[in-house]
Amino acid sequence: MRALLREEYPVAAHIAETEVPVPVIWAKHDSVVPPHLSAEVAPPTAELVERRVFEGAGHNDPVMGHDVAAVVARTSDSIES
Repeated sequence: MRALLREEYPVAAHIAETEVPVPVIWAKHDSVVPPHLSAEVAPPTAELVERRVFEGAGHNDPVMGHDVAAVVARTSDSIES
């Protein structure tokens, strides 16, 4: 089964080249995306608006909802029209 799931997602490489504002958000106890992989995305992000780690949360944890919405709103506000 492991051989079937060997996919790579070069997020850091793609995000380093983006020209749009990007927030990087992750949950410290994410059981789907290993937190260390999410943490690796922030440093190369060319247009990093905000880096936000939810210490007590897991993947798509409802406790993050309001704060994630606020991060998205701040990202939207950072875009010049």
